[in-house]
Amino acid sequence: MTCEEFKRRFLPLSRTIYSVALSLTCNAQEAEDAVQDTFMRLWTKRDSLPQVDNAEAYCVTLAKHVCYDRLRSRHIATCDSRPEHSQIPDGGDAAADLERRERSAAIMRCIERLPEKQRLVIMMRDVNEMGFDEISRATGLNETNIRVTLSRARKAIREKFNTSSSYGDKRD
Repeated sequence: MTCEEFKRRFLPLSRTIYSVALSLTCNAQEAEDAVQDTFMRLWTKRDSLPQVDNAEAYCVTLAKHVCYDRLRSRHIATCDSRPEHSQIPDGGDAAADLERRERSAAIMRCIERLPEKQRLVIMMRDVNEMGFDEISRATGLNETNIRVTLSRARKAIREKFNTSSSYGDKRD
């Protein structure tokens, strides 16, 4: 595959790859690095890429693998380093703000424990506010499957969150 063919076929998918990476890492810098790693892997495999029928699905799968490799190798704390969690409140009720942040962190921990497909769909829809058509293109799922997966993920989070809250333990 020539450089021009590579650019024409794979560079337009960079936004989709970034969306997937951001939904898995919850960190813009990590997502950008994952996109770069994904393109590096694509470039090294450029001779076998002409046989790929669905370039978008191939890139999304490769990006997911890159993100999982990066998460495993660096042991980063996903979603806990988001800037809004480290900001000092500018007045108002500090106790209420602390409680909101704790609830948010507990919900994110529940999301992190979901099965891969549910975690990916709920992060794309509820955290990154992606549309069903974007999620469908990124995951290969149809809209009905996305809605069912999203419903199951939300139900699992509610059950887990309500169970842990009812015992006064917001860590799980």
